[in-house]
Amino acid sequence: MLKTIVLAVVALMGFNPVSPAMQGMNREPDSLTLKEVFKDKFFIGTALNLDQIWERDTKAVAVVKKQFNSIVAENCMKSMFLQPQEGRFYFKDADRFVAFGEQNKMQVIGHTLIWHSQTPAWFFVDKKGKDVSREVLIERMRKHIQTVVSRYKGRVFGWDVVNEAILDNGEWRKSKFYQIIGPEFIQLAFQFAHEADPNAELYYNDYSTAIPEKRKGIMAMVQQVKVAGGHISGIGMQEHNALDNPPLEEVEKTILGFAGLGVKVMVTEMDISVLPHIRPNMGAEIGERYAYSKETDPYEKGLPPGKMAELGKRYVDFFNLYLKHQDKISRVTLWGVGDGDSWKNGWPIPGRTDYPLLFDRHYQPKPFVKDIIGLTQKKVIKKMNKSKYLYPSDYMADPSAHVFENKIYIYPSHDRESGIPENDNGDHFDMRDYHVFSLEDVQDEVVDHGKVLDVKDIPWSGRQLWDSDVTEKDGKYYMYFSMKDKNDIFRLGVALADKPYGPFIPQSDPIKGSYSIDPCAFKDENGCYYLYFGGIWGGQLQFYRNNKIVVPNELPKADEPALTPKVVKISADMLEFSEQPRDLVILDKNGTALRQGDTEKRFFEASWMHKYKGRYYFSYSTGDSHLICYAIGDNPYGPFTYQGVILSPVVGWTTHHSILEFKGKWYLFYHDSVPSGGKTWLRSMKVVEIEYDENGHIKPINGLSS
Repeated sequence: MLKTIVLAVVALMGFNPVSPAMQGMNREPDSLTLKEVFKDKFFIGTALNLDQIWERDTKAVAVVKKQFNSIVAENCMKSMFLQPQEGRFYFKDADRFVAFGEQNKMQVIGHTLIWHSQTPAWFFVDKKGKDVSREVLIERMRKHIQTVVSRYKGRVFGWDVVNEAILDNGEWRKSKFYQIIGPEFIQLAFQFAHEADPNAELYYNDYSTAIPEKRKGIMAMVQQVKVAGGHISGIGMQEHNALDNPPLEEVEKTILGFAGLGVKVMVTEMDISVLPHIRPNMGAEIGERYAYSKETDPYEKGLPPGKMAELGKRYVDFFNLYLKHQDKISRVTLWGVGDGDSWKNGWPIPGRTDYPLLFDRHYQPKPFVKDIIGLTQKKVIKKMNKSKYLYPSDYMADPSAHVFENKIYIYPSHDRESGIPENDNGDHFDMRDYHVFSLEDVQDEVVDHGKVLDVKDIPWSGRQLWDSDVTEKDGKYYMYFSMKDKNDIFRLGVALADKPYGPFIPQSDPIKGSYSIDPCAFKDENGCYYLYFGGIWGGQLQFYRNNKIVVPNELPKADEPALTPKVVKISADMLEFSEQPRDLVILDKNGTALRQGDTEKRFFEASWMHKYKGRYYFSYSTGDSHLICYAIGDNPYGPFTYQGVILSPVVGWTTHHSILEFKGKWYLFYHDSVPSGGKTWLRSMKVVEIEYDENGHIKPINGLSS
């Protein structure tokens, strides 16, 4: 792992112990409501069912009145309910809905005037059951729109005029409106609505708007309507999302694209399903139905904490994006009040149990609601200009940091004074246990959860419990660690826990086929898990070629391709490799593999993987040149192209680090040896904020002055 080099700057630093408490950020009181904190940013809304409209569901109504300032009717203003027979309108429920909004001083949204689904069958046929003429359908459409809109003129703030007219591939949906009237039906719908209430906002509304082809199709359609003189005030992104789809960067492109048309952008039907997909890009095609099976309903008895945390992070990420573009977004509406109200429990598979909203089945806020509220507070977005020591009272190094349960958890190695003489194999790094630490926020004091794994607890242990990392799957936590076995060969092991803070119970044997050090566990957005590992010198990576020990076990020559880190997909049970480890190749800007002599660029140890705007960032230590560098690729297996330095030399070795996003900010966790007076085997973990430029490059940090 390590060669003993102490930078002379220790004497220049004049270390003073750093207090674990920095200028603090107080957590927001639970009494703050969504509508209070988003008041000056955008409307925050919800969809109401009939029990809520008529105030029969008193618990739900209390939440609506307390938390939201915009409402939309889930069903009662659709044409099949308003005009079930030609010329016979039923307004009782819609009248009550509008009155509820007025009584509670809420923004009232009408949903929806023209939609291929939930339109009564008579709308398109004559008395003989044949398709009506173009002229008849236009007149029926005009009469319906103007009867409804004029009834609520000046009372309904905005209308979803047309719903879901573009398919995922960007082509027109061949609905009856399209087949009989042609694409002009959209322009006519907006014309009729504007004539009925010139002051009402008028919207086009659709799902899966982050799909590039669909986004382009919607934008082209809206441009056509606007060129023809149509009055489109805004475009609604429904945002029926999943935990891993759509990518945030595509949603951002949609926000920017729609806003670029000169219209308002709004989130109109938001929910996030935690259930398994039936197909990719599932969207919200209401006509899709599939048969029930236990495998597709995994959380019938409750949502595991790990999944709740994953859901929370996803919601926080979306709201952080909406806040970033609050100048473009006028409203964010959740499609339902509590989980029990959600249509997702019955679609696309009837009888499942989903958890897609901000409030649970008892109308209690989920744990992450306070984190969404926290995004609005100015102190949350204050830049962290200087690094911070996390635990000055003991020596903790190699910090692997992750967000679990809406907290930052840190998994370091535990340095100690072993008394073993220094050498290039790192024998003096004789760590024997792991602790776990957590942070409610980066500026808060760290919590030590104590010892969670000890060498003596590991059946196959030899010595030197080096770097580790942790990931979560289905509510279980998996610690991957590096340690020498009884033959003094580094292997990788796995330990399991039910909580992110342990304790971790090790497996009886190391991972079959594993070797070397410094595992990094990475979960991709598609649900696949990968392990990155390797380290030269004391980390023994030079012992291996093609995953087999070779003799002599020497490093490549300076002009030969550098030894590469390894990447391997983890098995479904998270306990083994599912394949043979592969070389992770790092290329220079000319597409040539880095050479062993490129000591300021080539890999030495300390793999880390994260994603930023859809691309994979592999970062690592150059070891004896004391840099943390990074490379970017488009595939978790690589190849990766070298980009530059993240962290210049610190006091000691810059060998280990991790990078994560938390509450919209990015942080680098690392260590130095200032508190120990420059002893490289006694290190202290730190954190500092990092930034990306407009091209996705990480702005370098000075290791001595940060």
